[in-house]
Amino acid sequence: MLFIGFWSFELWQPFWTLWLLVHSSYFEATLVDIVFWVVSLAVAMPAGALADRFGRKGAMLAGIVLWNVGVVGFGLSTALPQFALANAAWALGASFLFSSGPAYVYDTLVEAGRENEYPERMSRIAALGFASSAAGSVVGGLVVTATASFQAPLLLSLISGAAAAATVLTFVEPRVPRALGARLAAQIREGLRTTRHNRQLMLLILFQVLIGIVLYVLMFFRAPFLEDLLAGNYLFMGALFGSYFLVAAISSRLVGRILQRLGEAGALAVTFVLVFPPFALFYAVAVGTFSPGTAILLGILAQVPSYVIWGLETPVVTTIINRRVLASERATVLSVSIFFATASLAVVEPVVGYLATDLGLGLGLTVLATVAAVPSALVLISYHRTGITAPVASTAVLPDRGR
Repeated sequence: MLFIGFWSFELWQPFWTLWLLVHSSYFEATLVDIVFWVVSLAVAMPAGALADRFGRKGAMLAGIVLWNVGVVGFGLSTALPQFALANAAWALGASFLFSSGPAYVYDTLVEAGRENEYPERMSRIAALGFASSAAGSVVGGLVVTATASFQAPLLLSLISGAAAAATVLTFVEPRVPRALGARLAAQIREGLRTTRHNRQLMLLILFQVLIGIVLYVLMFFRAPFLEDLLAGNYLFMGALFGSYFLVAAISSRLVGRILQRLGEAGALAVTFVLVFPPFALFYAVAVGTFSPGTAILLGILAQVPSYVIWGLETPVVTTIINRRVLASERATVLSVSIFFATASLAVVEPVVGYLATDLGLGLGLTVLATVAAVPSALVLISYHRTGITAPVASTAVLPDRGR
């Protein structure tokens, strides 16, 4: 819990895109961001396989160190090649953290024979992370207002990042049997095979890819959209991002109830409903349909559903995946999901950046949401038709759980 609190205390959250846009256009900014996704694409599955092979703790330590090298390097950058290099380090860290973190939590619970608590535990961790990000955003707004610099919050993140790294050193590697293949490449192939042979996993990953593209691109351009809307009031902007993260924290605590009452397909359906309809309002605000006061209010409210989803998505998706795979493949299969989402973003993001540069931000984002909505609905229907049976692998993970 301390780790997620320190890691998530990110002063830069509302302002990192604005720092990049000081030195680039929308399109150039997406090209720089693609470096993050291309590097992630190359290392996502190896990072997950390494975490399965050599342990979660080492992978998380490498991840948090590289993550902070990337963040601070981003803050020191003033030219596009420098931003690209910082993004590469940032991506390496993210690949280790995003695949090994949920696997560490699940395996720790499995070791204690309490894996059924994963949705509740993960939602609690997510809530703490979002609450910490809320506090970080508010402090970041104060820092930017006081220093008149988008660079300062990025550099100051070194303090909380170092504390997060120190916390990882206290972790205990979960003693969960992992029957590993002879080679790393073979392990990656096995993770891909497991994914390919499970229709529910395939559909889940495809759904996550489609939703993830829309949410990430919206997140990437949220800061410049709000900067224009709020006329450069960065103190208010930091507080606004903080309130959004509190929304995510609250929604993340609902994961267990949603899965219990609506089931897996129902939880994914909630995500779909929250993603796409708000884009109509977002577009109307962007093209000047409303008076300035109304536009500010509606523009602020239009962002709220994406933070509700942000609070739900990771606990829901990782719960579904973890239930269906063995401990020896858990981080690898999670990284397969990251791999395909990354590949899609690497293609789509610069297209949206080009549209935003030429046609306006509102139209570019609306085109993306419109294109993604239909296949997302079809995948959701197909997932529901699979019959959603009882978890496949959750009871097979530990032949020896100390019961």
